Amino acid sequence: MKYLLIFVLILIVFLFSSYLYFYFKLENQAKIKKPDYGLFANLKFGKIFYQWFEPKSPNGEIIVLVHGFSTPSIVWKGIVPFFLNQGFKVLAYDHYGRGYSSRPNVKYTKEFYISTLSELLNILKIEQKIHLIGYSMGGPIVGHFANENEHRVSSVNFIAPAGYMHENQASRNIFLRILTLPIISNYVAIVFPSLMYGGNSSIEIKSNSDPNQISQQELENIYKEQMRYEGFTRSLLSTAKNFNLFNTKKMYQELGTKDLNFSVIWGSSDEIVSIEGLNSLKKDIPIISDEIIENGFHDITYAMPTKVGSFLVNKIKQFSKK
Repeated sequence: MKYLLIFVLILIVFLFSSYLYFYFKLENQAKIKKPDYGLFANLKFGKIFYQWFEPKSPNGEIIVLVHGFSTPSIVWKGIVPFFLNQGFKVLAYDHYGRGYSSRPNVKYTKEFYISTLSELLNILKIEQKIHLIGYSMGGPIVGHFANENEHRVSSVNFIAPAGYMHENQASRNIFLRILTLPIISNYVAIVFPSLMYGGNSSIEIKSNSDPNQISQQELENIYKEQMRYEGFTRSLLSTAKNFNLFNTKKMYQELGTKDLNFSVIWGSSDEIVSIEGLNSLKKDIPIISDEIIENGFHDITYAMPTKVGSFLVNKIKQFSKK
């Protein structure tokens, strides 16, 4: 019994000291420096990092890109040129807690993400109708936004959108189970942050056949940069707890009643958001145009930007002519 107590005490000291070590190793978010290629917008809860991409021959249309759970706006790098070549002006931004944006200590609910997008559009004085593209978690975000702001939207376009994972799938996911345990989840968020976004595999580019894809090194550098500052894993944890990523069927059904244009592209081998959700999405939004990328994983946005960008720009051009 004596040795057991000693072991328990040593374990507690080790866990506590490791938590403190990694916690104090994080840098204050006030030290985040804006890269030269973007701008900061001062919103209600802090600074949002964004980029405007201007075409040489503007067609008067604007596309707004909304990224997913953990990988910031770098995911759009290989796709943006496809839009610019067709005259579209493009806006991309980092969610709060990600990339170069502030990390406010608030609940990261769907209302939080919707109001952030709305506030950004307002501060940038974007009054015309826009084309929205949502990737993964960005899917439900643009969907919710369009439901509440139909008058501001011309088309809603999805890339492997979240929102159709069945409960039995979620219950088997160890990552999700960890997030339901308050003390353990906070410990993991600080000491083992990679588990917060699914492990290292989620930032490993699984295909290298597209010359327009971003490099593995560039992706890893962006991850290391955003993980340096306190608030990144906290924002992921709060999102997982307060934003329903797994069952937003009602939102898609409501969206299907709107007088809007829709498209979706999905990888057949998506390991994060299963392609099985596509059939449900097509039932909820019957007029949606779809395409499946064979052997495409969840990283298709930055691993296969040629196929994704070509599909999206062609669809949005069609929508613009209507």
